[in-house]
Amino acid sequence: MTGYSSEELLGQNNNILKSGEISADIFTDMWQQLREGNIWSGQLLNRKKDGTLFWDSTSISPLRTDTGEISHFIAVKEDITERLRAEEQLRMVAAVFETSNEAIMVADHQGTIKVVNAAFERITGYSAAEVKGQNPSILSSGRHDRFFYNAMWESLNTEGCWSGEIWNRRKDGSVYPEWLSISALHDDEGQITEFVSVFSDITSRKEAEANIRHQAYYDALTQLPNRSLLLDRLEVAIITAERDQQMISVLFIDLDRFKYVNDTLGHEHGDELLMEVSKRLTQCVRESDTVARFGGDEFVILLHNIQSDRDAALVAEKIIRKLSDPFTLAGRDIIIGASIGLAMYPGESDDPDTLLRNADLAMYRAKQTGRNRFQFFTSSLQEHANTLMEMEQNLRQALEHGQLEVHYQPLVRAQSGRVTGVEALLRWHHPTLGMISPDQFIPLAEDTGLIGPIGQWVLETACQQISLWQQQGLKLYLSVNISGRQRNLGMDAPLLHRILQESRLEAAQLVLEITEGMLLENSEETIAWLQSFCDLGVHLAIDDFGTGYSALSYLKRFPIDTLKIDREFVRDLTLDNEDALLVEAIISMARSLKLRLIAEGVETAEQRNVLFSLGCEFLQGYYFAKPMPAEALVAWMADYQPIRLS
Repeated sequence: MTGYSSEELLGQNNNILKSGEISADIFTDMWQQLREGNIWSGQLLNRKKDGTLFWDSTSISPLRTDTGEISHFIAVKEDITERLRAEEQLRMVAAVFETSNEAIMVADHQGTIKVVNAAFERITGYSAAEVKGQNPSILSSGRHDRFFYNAMWESLNTEGCWSGEIWNRRKDGSVYPEWLSISALHDDEGQITEFVSVFSDITSRKEAEANIRHQAYYDALTQLPNRSLLLDRLEVAIITAERDQQMISVLFIDLDRFKYVNDTLGHEHGDELLMEVSKRLTQCVRESDTVARFGGDEFVILLHNIQSDRDAALVAEKIIRKLSDPFTLAGRDIIIGASIGLAMYPGESDDPDTLLRNADLAMYRAKQTGRNRFQFFTSSLQEHANTLMEMEQNLRQALEHGQLEVHYQPLVRAQSGRVTGVEALLRWHHPTLGMISPDQFIPLAEDTGLIGPIGQWVLETACQQISLWQQQGLKLYLSVNISGRQRNLGMDAPLLHRILQESRLEAAQLVLEITEGMLLENSEETIAWLQSFCDLGVHLAIDDFGTGYSALSYLKRFPIDTLKIDREFVRDLTLDNEDALLVEAIISMARSLKLRLIAEGVETAEQRNVLFSLGCEFLQGYYFAKPMPAEALVAWMADYQPIRLS
C-alpha cells in the first residue's frame, strides 16, 4: 500500500506517511479521541514512498497495560483511492444524467422503461412515474411504419446501436421531431441487459432548416421562387417534356420604366411595385406554372405542358395587358408596362441555361423594338447568340493561348505632371480578328463567369510587373478594376493576400477600382467583401463616378478612399460650362469626405488647366499617354518630360 518495506518503516514516526494535504484540525481531533481511550475512524490522504498520494480508510484503537495505561495504538488501514474515484465518477454521471439538456431513457432488455431524466420529462411531458414500467411505444407518433421499426431493431440486435431522425408524440398529443440515439448494453456473456436512449427535440432546428431552404429558393421580397429554384424546376420540366412529348415555354419579363419609379418615388415604393407585379403575374398563369423573380425587375414564367406557341403568346398578351394597368403608389397612378421574350422547348435549345438565355435575348429584342411587347426567339437572334457563343469560346482560349495582354496607362499629378501610378487595363489581341474592344468582351466575361480566372490573371500579372518596376527603381502604384461578379468566383481577401505575397508588392501600393453599380447592391455581403480588402491595406476607388448612381449614403457605408470622375464630365470641360460646376461640386464633396480624386479622360491642356484650377489633384488620359504594354511604358517614361503648372 505504501511502497515502504517493514525495515524502512519500523522505528519511524507515523508522520513519514503524512501528505501535508490534510487539515491539522483532523489530527488534533484524532489524538484527543485516542488519548481519551476512544477508537478513531476516518479517511486520511497519505503519501507513498514514490511520492504519489492515496486515500485510506483508517481505524485506530488504543491498547492498554494491565494498569490501564495506553501503551500502543493499532491502526487498521484500507486503500480506498479507487473506491473514492469510482464514487466521484458515479456522482458525475448522476449529475450529467440529471442536468443534461438531452432526454435520457434506460429500458431493460425487453424494452420496459426503467428510469428517465428530467430532460425526458420536460421534452415529452410525461413524469418519470408515468413512464416507469411502460413500453416506449407510448411515445409513438404513428408516422413511421413497421418497416422503419424493424430496421431499427435489426440495427440494435446486429450492431448494438441505432441513430436517426424520428417523429414522436408528447403527452399533450403534439407531434415533434427528435434526433434519437439508442445503444444496447451487454453483460459478460454478450447478452443485452439494457437499452440506453438519448434524444433531443429538433423542432427549432427543423424550422431553421425550413427557413434556410425557403431563403435559398425563394425571393425575400416577393416570396416567389428565385433563380435557383427556377433552374431546378426548369431542368425537371425539360426532362418531363422530353419523356412525355410535351411542350414548355419560358417567358423572360423585364419591367419597363422601373428605374423611373425607383428614382422618383424611392426604393421603398419600388419594392412595393415589385410585390404588386408578382401578384398580377401569378394571376395570369395556372397553379401548375412557375412565376419566379429572376433578379432586380426581371421575372421568369415557366409554362408547363402547353399545346403550341400560340398558348404562350396568349399568356404574354395577358401579362402585357395586366401590367399596363396603372399601379397606385404613394397616392399616384403609375404606368410601367413590360417587355417579354419567349423561348420554346422543344426548339433550338435543350438545356435550362440556353433556354433562359434565348428568352433573355428575345426580351432585349422586344425592348429595342418599342417596349411593352413580346418577342419570340428567332433564327436571327440565334445567329447573334451563336456569335456570342463563338466569342465566348474564343475568350476561353484567349487566356490559355496568351492572347490577353495587360496595358498600363499613367496616372499623374495635375500640377507637376509627375507620374505616380498606372492603371492596368485588359486588352485582347485575337490572332485573326485583331484587337477586340473591352466593351465587347468584358460584359461577356462577366456573364459567363470567365471574369473570375481572367480577373485573377490580370491581378497577378500587373502586381508582378509593378513589383519588378519598383525593384528597378520605378516607383509607381497600381490601380486594377474588379467586378462584383468576381465576389462569387473566388476573388477574396486570402487570394489577394497570396497574390501580393507572391509578387512582393505592398498592399498600400494597390488600388482596386469598383463601379458605381456595385454600390447599388448596398448589401452587407458586398460591404464586408470590400472591407476585407481594405483590412489588408489595399485602397478602394469608385470608377466612372458621377454617372447617376452614387449617393452620399453609399459613400459613407462603403470603405472608399478614392473617386475617379467619369470622362463624360471632362470631355467638354471648360471654366464656363455646367460640367465645370458639376466637377467642382464633386471635388468639394470629395474633400469633405477626405477622398482622393482622379479625373479620367483628360485629352487637352485646357482640360488639365481647368481641373487643376478646380482643385483636382490627379489626372489620367490621352493628353499624357494612351494605355500601352509594359515595355512601351518603360520607354515612354524614359522620354517623358513633365510640364509643371504654376
